[in-house]
Amino acid sequence: MFKSIFFFTTLTSLTLSTPLFGQTLPTAGDIYNFSEESKVYTKMIDIPLNTMEGNFHLSDLYAQKPIIMALVFTRCTGICSPFLLQLHDHLRSLDNKRKFSVLVVSFDPKDSLSEMQSLAARFQLQNNKQWIFATTPQIDSLKTAIDFYPTWDSTTAQFDHEALLVGINENGYIGKKLLGMRDERALLSLIKEINNEFVFSYPLPAKNTIFSCFTYDPATGKKKPSLGLLILLLPAIITLSLLLWLGSRKPKLN
Repeated sequence: MFKSIFFFTTLTSLTLSTPLFGQTLPTAGDIYNFSEESKVYTKMIDIPLNTMEGNFHLSDLYAQKPIIMALVFTRCTGICSPFLLQLHDHLRSLDNKRKFSVLVVSFDPKDSLSEMQSLAARFQLQNNKQWIFATTPQIDSLKTAIDFYPTWDSTTAQFDHEALLVGINENGYIGKKLLGMRDERALLSLIKEINNEFVFSYPLPAKNTIFSCFTYDPATGKKKPSLGLLILLLPAIITLSLLLWLGSRKPKLN
């Protein structure tokens, strides 16, 4: 009888666990059409770059150290300046010893290298060796590689776009993306990721994400157990309870 109960409990455990946690990431047609998960862990396209130090390929840079890449355009009157200012301030506050370069690339075909030099001077970064300001003749290929699609508004003569950071490791793979103005905690997580350090990750909520083990609140940066963890542990709890119950039963004397 004991063997039968144990077999039934084990079988129930496997049956419950499989469908609940065999989840997939949101697809391109889901509500997170432009999400931080898209193109992550894919090989970055090796685009040519025009910089103040000369012409290079992206692989020449990430082969030396990981890269934090920011996408801007010099005529931006919206998010670009506060985005770069916040990134600069966060990096100084972190006082991080991990190795990486910051690559600021223009996604506007009209931007020239001299205009990118002026942008660097605006933030007093023209002599900062960690920061690289660049243009590329393969802007469309770059945007496709990272799922970044700014739209031109002829009324305002501005691009409508999000603030985007792309973390690229020394092997040229996209390790992490950050969308929007983010805090120091998120930036440090990106830096750790591209330096191949272990980082806890939590999937963003989507229609196909059910019974997650942990929930993460991006506003507070705190995590807490969720219903999925209880369901995952339930078979083990039932098995242990049965073992304790069977062990506590006194055998009947004939």
